[in-house]
Amino acid sequence: MRILKPEIAKEREDKLLRWVIEEFVDTRRPIGSELIAKHALKGISSATIRNIMKKLEDEGYLMQPHTSGGRVPTDKAYRFYVDYLSEAQKIAAQEKTRIQREYDERMAELDKAMVQASRMLAALSHSAGFVYTSNISEHTVTRLDFIPLAPGHILAVLVTDTGTVKNWPFRTNYNLSAARLRVLSNFINEQISGLTLKQAERVLWQHVDNKHNEFNDVMDLARRVLNEMGGQENSAELYLEGIGAMLAGITDADYEDMRQMVRVVEERKKFTHLLEEKMQSLKDTGNRLSVSIGAENQIKEFKNLSIISSAYKVGDKTIGMLGIIGPKHMEYTRMISLVNFISGMLEHTINNWGALPEDTDSGEE
Repeated sequence: MRILKPEIAKEREDKLLRWVIEEFVDTRRPIGSELIAKHALKGISSATIRNIMKKLEDEGYLMQPHTSGGRVPTDKAYRFYVDYLSEAQKIAAQEKTRIQREYDERMAELDKAMVQASRMLAALSHSAGFVYTSNISEHTVTRLDFIPLAPGHILAVLVTDTGTVKNWPFRTNYNLSAARLRVLSNFINEQISGLTLKQAERVLWQHVDNKHNEFNDVMDLARRVLNEMGGQENSAELYLEGIGAMLAGITDADYEDMRQMVRVVEERKKFTHLLEEKMQSLKDTGNRLSVSIGAENQIKEFKNLSIISSAYKVGDKTIGMLGIIGPKHMEYTRMISLVNFISGMLEHTINNWGALPEDTDSGEE
């Protein structure tokens, strides 16, 4: 006869007891071994299940109202279940805190790298340095996972090919098992992995609108995640340093031009649109470096300035630009080398930054 390790036997007993309690609360009917074998402990013989139930009865967790009927939970069983839920919620809260901490740490690392790159560009060029990250809606989806945190609490975690991690906590008025959420995650990732966020959003909306069977019991969750994904349309970031250095020492004749340029940069929308156009042009031509002088910038406020910028990539995908804004009489050879060098450093940092750890599943079904 096979002898189970004590911890495995205890885990099996606890699982059976939890299932009996939940089933009894749901149906108000005594629970028999055949029902447990069919739904709770598949692959375990009815005889083994009867032995476990007899043991739980002897220990005071179950009682048999009628000699020929099934068992029902006792007060001791309900106490066990409440204590289990309290511990599960505590663990779930700890897991949520861990995920949030790791996410914050990783985002802080990346944010620090962006800030440092723009500061280095500004300090070494004595001009304005910038780092621009493109809209996340153009990033490629690596994975989208759903993590159960506690009854009625789910965390959706999106990871893109750039290492960007977005998470959204949701409260629901229904409970989904970890197993069901894994099925949902696997189904979704089969559909969207390798697509841009925009493309992934369209694909998933098609499934939801068609009311595919896979989404029937999670339609509300799917819709809410899609609404959050759709909110990433304006997620581009601009890091800018060194404007003060450009203003130092300018002549009265240059002051008005410089004031207009600063206004454009600080308003950001016009400047980021210019950077988006430069980035798209580099994608189209396959180049990495752009040098635009004076009127070539297509913004009148930049008519007396030059912009040297370089694309940076994750793999073969361009995800942003960095560079300097300076006077037309700058040392182009030195500035181009500087931009290329720091672009390479930032690209290396991002490509080695990593994504959310794989072990984000919490709990058992």
